[in-house]
Amino acid sequence: MNTVMRIFSVFLLSVCVILVLTFSTKVVFAGVETGVNIGQKAAPFKLSTVDGKELELGSFAKDNVTLLVFGTTWCPSCRHEVPILKEYYNDLKDNGLRVLGIDVQESKKKVSSFVEKNRINYPVVLDSNTDAARLYKVVGIPLNIILDKNGVIRYRETRPPDKEFLEKLLLN
Repeated sequence: MNTVMRIFSVFLLSVCVILVLTFSTKVVFAGVETGVNIGQKAAPFKLSTVDGKELELGSFAKDNVTLLVFGTTWCPSCRHEVPILKEYYNDLKDNGLRVLGIDVQESKKKVSSFVEKNRINYPVVLDSNTDAARLYKVVGIPLNIILDKNGVIRYRETRPPDKEFLEKLLLN
């Protein structure tokens, strides 16, 4: 291979590496990357509540510990969690806990009926087109995600956290 071809090859390879590094990394703001994994700032979304109001995650969760719960009305494990979530909300809302139920791909009528029948005391939003579920890479329900007061994800599991975990976050 002649010298000109070697120089051109090295140049071309360098350009490719720079392009890959530039477009494959996410921008980091204030030291915390936005995403959907533990340690990342929660990705924003906007959905409608069962009573027709628009709810934006950033405004709802601002300066509060927030428990997001992805689920459905037909899921046995999701139904089992409702009394636990109601208890957490009742006991800790005055300390700054927010709970948000996110129903995935069900009708407003069905979800409203479920909310009323079960006397759910925290807001429930409709993710009719699975926008938030896809954003948060939900592969199974229920999925419980806890955001700290700064909107950073601190917990991501299929079961609700221990109440002590929530209380500790609320104290920080």
